[in-house]
Amino acid sequence: MNKKNHKRFVTCVLANFLVHHRGIDRSKAFKMAHAFYKAMEKLAKGLVEFYYLKDDGSIRHAHGTLCDGVSEKFDEWKRKQAEKPKDKAKEPKDSVKHVVKYWDVDKEAFRSFKAENLLVSNTDETHD
Repeated sequence: MNKKNHKRFVTCVLANFLVHHRGIDRSKAFKMAHAFYKAMEKLAKGLVEFYYLKDDGSIRHAHGTLCDGVSEKFDEWKRKQAEKPKDKAKEPKDSVKHVVKYWDVDKEAFRSFKAENLLVSNTDETHD
């Protein structure tokens, strides 16, 4: 699957999840899914500043990445993961498919949030 089709596929899957499981209207769901995809692309390439809604209702300001070379601790963790023997790839449960796991460079630890709770990133505008 080429990059353009992959982007469309991921965006549609998330948007449909938001519509059918979270009750968000279709237009807003596609805008949220597109902003989410752009933020995930940026996380894979470098440091991203973003905000998301935590489960307790508070707003978290985060600086995160999924890119090598931004944090020594993240790079060390990634090396250790590469050295581990590979188990059979397991499909994530439906409840965690739309949860984002990222490396928080301020806390030097992994954090996660639900995809629909992304509020603003330095790659997009608010979608509330």
